[in-house]
Amino acid sequence: MNVITRPTAAALFLLLSIAFSAVAQQRRQTPAKPQPKPAATPAPTFETLVPDDSYNVYGEVRSVGQLIHSNAVNEMLEPILKLGGPPKEFKTMVKWLKAHSEDVMSSRLLIAAWPRGGKDLPETLIALEFASTAEAAKMAATLQEFLPTILPPVEEKSADTTKPAVARPSFHLQQAGSLLVFTPRPFVLNKLKLASSKSLFDDPNFRAARNRFNSEPVFAFVDVKGMQKSEEEQRKKYEDAASAEAAARARQEEDKRNAEPPAPEVEAVPQFVPEQKTTVQVVTSTDLVMGEPKIEPEPNAASMAMSGLASAFFSAVESKWPEAVGLALSMENESFDLRALFVNQTGEKSDAVPFVPLLIPGPPVVPESPNIVPADTQLFVTMSLDLSQIYTAMAKPRPNSTVYNSRGTLQTVTERVHESPFLALEKQLKISIKDDVLPLLGSEVGLSLPLTGMGLIGLPSAPVAVVVTQPDGKDNGEKNAPILLVSVKDKEGVRALMPKIIDGLGFKGVSALAQTERRDDTEVVSYAGMFSYAFIGNFLVLSSDAAAPRRVVDSYLKHETLASEIQFKGYTRWQPRPAQGQLYISSALMESYRQWAEQSNNSLMSEQTKAFLTRLSTTPQPITYSLSNEGFGPLHELHLPRNLVLMGIAGISGEANPPPALRNERMAIGALYSISHAQGQYKEGKGNGSYGTLDQLIEAKLVSKEMIENSGYRFDVTLTGENWEVSAVPSEYGKTGIKSYFMDHAFVLRGADHNGSPATSSDPPIY
Repeated sequence: MNVITRPTAAALFLLLSIAFSAVAQQRRQTPAKPQPKPAATPAPTFETLVPDDSYNVYGEVRSVGQLIHSNAVNEMLEPILKLGGPPKEFKTMVKWLKAHSEDVMSSRLLIAAWPRGGKDLPETLIALEFASTAEAAKMAATLQEFLPTILPPVEEKSADTTKPAVARPSFHLQQAGSLLVFTPRPFVLNKLKLASSKSLFDDPNFRAARNRFNSEPVFAFVDVKGMQKSEEEQRKKYEDAASAEAAARARQEEDKRNAEPPAPEVEAVPQFVPEQKTTVQVVTSTDLVMGEPKIEPEPNAASMAMSGLASAFFSAVESKWPEAVGLALSMENESFDLRALFVNQTGEKSDAVPFVPLLIPGPPVVPESPNIVPADTQLFVTMSLDLSQIYTAMAKPRPNSTVYNSRGTLQTVTERVHESPFLALEKQLKISIKDDVLPLLGSEVGLSLPLTGMGLIGLPSAPVAVVVTQPDGKDNGEKNAPILLVSVKDKEGVRALMPKIIDGLGFKGVSALAQTERRDDTEVVSYAGMFSYAFIGNFLVLSSDAAAPRRVVDSYLKHETLASEIQFKGYTRWQPRPAQGQLYISSALMESYRQWAEQSNNSLMSEQTKAFLTRLSTTPQPITYSLSNEGFGPLHELHLPRNLVLMGIAGISGEANPPPALRNERMAIGALYSISHAQGQYKEGKGNGSYGTLDQLIEAKLVSKEMIENSGYRFDVTLTGENWEVSAVPSEYGKTGIKSYFMDHAFVLRGADHNGSPATSSDPPIY
């Protein structure tokens, strides 16, 4: 039985093996059914590359090649290349861009920066668009060869100190269809799509700003709401970290207290306390006369009220920024035109000027104040203001606020419900500003200012205001004394109110000294030469200079107003009418720079910089600005003369890379001022009433020895009785410096080229 069974089992096993082999072979020979392939991810485009919640700042340059070829860009590069001494890499990049500008003539450049918190994104993302994939591939090969010449590899230290640092590329370039994408580190573009399913171009705020600025060559978009959200997240991180640190510190202190054995009780021993003597100081009338102690007079109530009012104007309300800002730059004309559009979702509003939130615009107006101020006005600003809303906002109680304390955690500060800042002033004046003043006033407010002290980066400040002398020998006040203009609805009501206001401000009895002068439809009221105001047209004109309103009247009656001035009319023609605000800075600003550049004794500027500035400032032009609203939100537009911008770039470039001799001359001038100031300190201190020699000043550590030795100049201090003189001559004339300098107790810097000989008090002053 067993014999039969074994062969049968073996046969069955053999048959099964053959059968399974046949089936397996048949399965191998039968073709497999085709499986569906995953859909290919479409290459990103210029419009779909950046998601709406990935970056806070977006920039776009249109027609890159045309911009490279433009006169504006080349004019800006000229002073940088000739005066600034830029690094070799910058020069190489400029040369390469000019050589390849045809390849990117119609290309668009995209820049995204400031990534949102919590997202693993490169700090900066740059994309360049081409007409086709082939053109992008061709440029990619060229860039892979060129970029390492200006962006060398960076060394990255390994976590293992035994291993040497590894050099890695400082950029990453990848192609995505017709786009070339640059990032500081390797990055997978698909991660951008994981950030959001919606493109930035689908964001309504972005779309509104970009559509408004669709023709400008340079466009930028700042997501203010996103930035605030990022800052809030960062602040929360700091709070959480500070709370965790405080909790850990508390646990450590608790553990430390629990681990320490209890201190033994010690019976208190009474200590001897010496008797304290009380000293009584008697203040006599002699002490009061001699001024010890001084009794400060009580401040003027009106001054305190006005000070509180000014403080409330800048701190009464919190700034409300827009959700986003669209920016555009145009450089085709004689000016660089910069525009900023504040955009919000429907129903939301923001401050027109967030830095000064209480500048609440009123209804758009066609400005009339330029028809009042003189034609030679240097700086003029006018704005339509909603005075009622400003009053209401300032009078509101301030809400609770939160601040960071010294430990870095937030603390709520509860401010008491303050009185209206107008209350003290209204008590002083015995009037109601809301009921008695505001109904009499219009919305247009203008301000005329001199250009004194107004400067530009790299350039000096404008000249001081000029005093106008009349034929009778009397001056008519500063040529551009500050003047305030307020439109009035009820001239008679304001005329009746002004004496009451002046008396209430603390000028008791001054009304008796008032003198009124009427000429045609104008009226000037002056108070003993202290101050005055005038009614001109529909405006109340006020000035701290008593003669200024009279000069405004003279210009007005002669029809020599700013509105009739040729440059004002020509350079403000672009401004929208009506508008909510307007700014005009006359060409006197550029004219002052031209005069400064042409000064023969200007030793703070190289000859190259002087020649460049003189050439640029041949045609002075004004600066103009407007504030309007086209329905999207506040629109700010600033027109800067191209030559003025180029002068600023030239000034900065010349400052950054002065010739060695000029650098030494600047150091010598600084040393002269240092020695001059040190003389006063030495006389009051170690000099015991006498001035010091240079060695004594250095020994007293009032003057730096290194500064003197490294300036390339020799200094000689001469003491002449109660005065002193100091001169500086080049150590090697023509090499370490050219001009010689002189200064004495009058603190006037003088100097000239004396071929290495000392300068004297007869040399011309240097400003």
